[in-house]
Amino acid sequence: MMIQSSIAAVCSARPHALRRISTRLSSHVLSFLYCIATATFVLNNAPAASARALYTTTSKSLIDSAPPSECSAPFAPVLAFGDSTTDTGNQIHTNTPFATAASPPYGVTFFHEPTGRYSDGRVMLDFLCTALKIDFLPPHLTRSSQCANENFAVAGATANNNAELESIANVTSLTEDTLEVQLSWFRNDLQGHDLSKALVYFGEIGGNDYNYALGAMRPANEVQALLPAVVEKIHNALQTILESGVKKVVVQGQFPMGCIAIYLRLFNNTDQLDSNGCVSSVMEISNQHNRMLRDVIGHVQEIHPDVDIVFFDTTEAYLHILTNPSIYNFNNVRDPCYTGGLELLALANAGNTGGSPSAALPPHNINRTSCSNPENYIGWDGIHLTDAMYGAMMKLFLTDARFTSPFPNFLTPCTNH
Repeated sequence: MMIQSSIAAVCSARPHALRRISTRLSSHVLSFLYCIATATFVLNNAPAASARALYTTTSKSLIDSAPPSECSAPFAPVLAFGDSTTDTGNQIHTNTPFATAASPPYGVTFFHEPTGRYSDGRVMLDFLCTALKIDFLPPHLTRSSQCANENFAVAGATANNNAELESIANVTSLTEDTLEVQLSWFRNDLQGHDLSKALVYFGEIGGNDYNYALGAMRPANEVQALLPAVVEKIHNALQTILESGVKKVVVQGQFPMGCIAIYLRLFNNTDQLDSNGCVSSVMEISNQHNRMLRDVIGHVQEIHPDVDIVFFDTTEAYLHILTNPSIYNFNNVRDPCYTGGLELLALANAGNTGGSPSAALPPHNINRTSCSNPENYIGWDGIHLTDAMYGAMMKLFLTDARFTSPFPNFLTPCTNH
């Protein structure tokens, strides 16, 4: 979710342009039908409520089933895929010109120095590792051995490659380390190894595809057209992972994009807000993604009945905390703790908003000072969340049936201590 998509238009977009985009986003709700046999997809202009996108979720996929009474750990190896909400340091070792997590104030709390994580401290994956009583996963690009725990996630990663992004939404990404690149690392490192005891954490992916298009103010139909393309990539990736012999998978849902500070600022006073104070038109994108993702999980579970797949409902957990902030010691649920992040994110999308891609190199005068109490903030830099928020969300996933399907699950006896 690194969104190097952010938004040069935050400070300069014309109000009437924002009204035009937001109106189109909220009025053109498309439904999608994915044809499994031909691996193609089509867009229909029918209301989203009238058709289920992609696959129909079956009772097998997300119902509660009898969990193991004892933990089957140690999981070996533990692997992760995703974007900046899961990256533990890969991006800063690539040739991406905009690795802002390599500099302060990123990492200011838990690690007391930048580690390549897009947070003031840890990301959700780190909290899962702690609950499993294992070390944090090393980035793939700095790992010391093959067939060991490692993290393939890369900040800024997209589901689609640049050619596909340009074809669908006329945008490009700053990183070439797409989901397919992560899968190639996975195949190179683990092909031929026994993965029957492995655990895969499949973090958020696809958020950046939408973010680049939304940040560049692309028409609603172009943003919506990314949905089936993204979810098809996720479906294929899960199939690849499971066909390699993996039996335990955690799939993380999409964050509620319309609640994130950068979109609240971009669409300030120009688009309708929902009952949670989030941008309705942007929420429709992430909500549709999650509906389609659940359908994919159901379909994949049918094909692989011997596999355990757990779904973390990121949106519902976030909204629960947003509406009950005092329980979690949050007193600022809208503003980012590090406001300089919004300036950096605007620069990151310069190539998609009419500027020069070279403008993505951060200037020396960007604000590098964060708030003094990130533990009281939900948002860290306008896109990513704080260590405290990531920790609160992971605790919900591991302990509360409202936010995890199925629950209890194979993680429950391994993390209930």
